[in-house]
Amino acid sequence: MISYSLWVEPWIPVLDLAGNPSTLSLSKTLVDAHTLREVFDPSPLITVAIHRLLQAVLYRVFSPYNKDDWVRLWRAGRFDSGSLDGYGAKWKDRFDLLHPAHPFYQVSRMSDAKDHPVSKLVLEAASGNNPTLFDHGRVEGMEAMPIGRAACHLVAHQLFAIGGGVSKPFNLMDAPLAKGLVTEARGRTVFETLLLNLMPLEYWRSFMPYSERDRPFWEIESPPAPIKEGSPPLGPIHYLTWQSRQICLIVDESKGMVTGCQIRQRYCLPEDGHRIDPGMVYKKEKRGWVPFEVKKQRAIWQSTHVLLQATDADSARPYLTGWLAAAEEIGKQYNLDVPAVIGIIVSGVAKKKAKIELWRREYLPVPAPFLKKPELVGDLRDLLLKARQVESLLQRTAEALVWAIGNRRELSRALNYIWTGKVLKNKISNENSVPKEKKNLSGMFLLI
Repeated sequence: MISYSLWVEPWIPVLDLAGNPSTLSLSKTLVDAHTLREVFDPSPLITVAIHRLLQAVLYRVFSPYNKDDWVRLWRAGRFDSGSLDGYGAKWKDRFDLLHPAHPFYQVSRMSDAKDHPVSKLVLEAASGNNPTLFDHGRVEGMEAMPIGRAACHLVAHQLFAIGGGVSKPFNLMDAPLAKGLVTEARGRTVFETLLLNLMPLEYWRSFMPYSERDRPFWEIESPPAPIKEGSPPLGPIHYLTWQSRQICLIVDESKGMVTGCQIRQRYCLPEDGHRIDPGMVYKKEKRGWVPFEVKKQRAIWQSTHVLLQATDADSARPYLTGWLAAAEEIGKQYNLDVPAVIGIIVSGVAKKKAKIELWRREYLPVPAPFLKKPELVGDLRDLLLKARQVESLLQRTAEALVWAIGNRRELSRALNYIWTGKVLKNKISNENSVPKEKKNLSGMFLLI
């Protein structure tokens, strides 16, 4: 049996400070984090999942409980290699993707589970029920996939898997990040990015019940059986390494390639209406707090004010946003070089039933005052509303212009529609009233 420990084998895609790409092991990524610009993958699902895995390791190794612990880590300028090596020496086998008893982020082969192509791991691939997003050619992993790439999709699948479909021990349920917008802070290096997102554990305790048994899934010797009603996380580290699926990678050892996989339901979170994820935006409904979902028709920047505003009766900004405001103040207090403009990256998937329709990943540079001053967020909200009004006006202009070209005698009605949006509503919604060539022209005006 071959082995492939993610602790020592290169699999994480990164860019160095000069923008050169490479792949590094989990331990090397952390040790060299101060020399790297970013973890970079074409799929934002993989990038988010790798960040959370790295954060879980940092929590386990360095245990930053309060702001003083966090300040010490920031001042060090790099993660201590000795501490990381010590943890790796103890748990390196548990990071083995192909371990016979404890395969990383997986279960052993299931005798009663169906074998799927390895492309089943690739959540956003145009396979099965999914629409074509970006891969108009061959799906990654259609026949086989390098072990390192399979590891990337494995960690993403555990956090973003979509519910819907028959499975055991109960039908498929959404993974923690399958719904809603997920925010992350981005620093100038991977070291800064990880620390900006590494909220001290005492901040977590304000919204997540904490147990002394909190630990990553790979350290749990005898995991409990999944229950349909939901399994509450033991704490931050347990949550960051959540296992939503029973997955087994099928490997061709002679080629060192993953050729298939088995996937079944594993753990789900209780649907209790609580805010639990530090990076998610929530909205209030009758059943409690639910994630603020990605909209197909709306870019994320149009909801920037929701990411920054203080919690009110209808919506709640991410806990991470509040921590970033505190981190900026801590930086001033302790004379740390915390960025004055913090990059916030927002990712998420828009889904319909059991398939992903699209994903988004947008970068929003946020000056520190916006994190702390609600009056500035109010001004931003007003500007965004005006931007939406202009968007609506431009769309109506294009529609009215196309209609007027075919009905020149009623140009005044078209102009009235531009400003009111009412007069031509029935006329324009009637597909038969607009010649085919005029419909194409409308699309051209909207692109302009």
